[in-house]
Amino acid sequence: MADPRFYDRLGPLTCEEIAALSGAAISDSGQPAPRIETVSPLGEAEAGALAYAENSRALNDDGGRRLEGVVVLAPEALSEILSERGAFHLVHPHARSAFAAVAGSMFKPRALPVEHVIDPTATVAATARVSPGAVVGAGAEVGENVLLGPGAVIGPGCRIGAGSRIGPHAVIQCADIGKDCNILAGAVIGEAGFGVAVSPEGLIDIPHLGSVAIDDAVTIGANSCVDRGLFGATRVGEGSKIDNLCHIGHNCQIGRNVVMAAYAGISGSCIIEDGVMFGGRVGTHDHITIHAGARVGGNSAVGRNIPAGETWLGSPAQPIEAEMRQVAALRRLTRASRKKAKD
Repeated sequence: MADPRFYDRLGPLTCEEIAALSGAAISDSGQPAPRIETVSPLGEAEAGALAYAENSRALNDDGGRRLEGVVVLAPEALSEILSERGAFHLVHPHARSAFAAVAGSMFKPRALPVEHVIDPTATVAATARVSPGAVVGAGAEVGENVLLGPGAVIGPGCRIGAGSRIGPHAVIQCADIGKDCNILAGAVIGEAGFGVAVSPEGLIDIPHLGSVAIDDAVTIGANSCVDRGLFGATRVGEGSKIDNLCHIGHNCQIGRNVVMAAYAGISGSCIIEDGVMFGGRVGTHDHITIHAGARVGGNSAVGRNIPAGETWLGSPAQPIEAEMRQVAALRRLTRASRKKAKD
């Protein structure tokens, strides 16, 4: 369920209400229609949750678990297998967009204060320094010796650990920040990630109902963004240093002592293990793992997993020895071509 520190609950909903919101048809599944209390990824769905499956792969990925009491939005082709696994299902050809239409009617992010600069329910330590124009939302906690720069925004329910510095106009929402962190000017932590569903009516933003967890002694550079999870948390491990103008997508898991130079962009649901180093302008495909101690050279585009301790380079990225051989071969071909043209 979406963390109540960060989200207001608007539900529950009946299956009839879900069908009306999404345009789905209620399937004759033979299962009693449950009341929906929350939304969830299919692999974690329990009774009273709404989930979706776009294809049979989603059902294979969840290990074949029983789904009694779960409502699943899915294409008609999945009806039989969902019935066999005990789910109540709603039929829709575009299950992802139908889910997006419903999720926003179940939860919404808590609003920032409009009547108070510091909400009366927020807790701000006596030793914290709050600059002019800084905003602290309902239920937020600001620890000892924290500095909030001018115009900084701390959203409802957020926690800022002792000794951390939040730079001017940085925005923190749906997030927990550890001790001794340095969030530089203009950074945005906990904004919705880039999740888009395609429907006949056009593109639909998928509500992100997760959070961000930043461990101790992390630096997030100026104008960098760390998106909150679709479900669950995006994480940045202890001691990691993120340069200016970097982007970490939703549900990424960044390990300890990771270094990212400027313009690095990590797509959603990547795992970046401890001690990984990125040069400038590195980009990654989503859902890949870069194992501990690996290094990625500047301007590389990573499309597959990188083994521990290896150095990769290029676009597409590959082990640096292979990249250097290709570059050398291309130079030889170029020189030969020029020589032939002169002759």
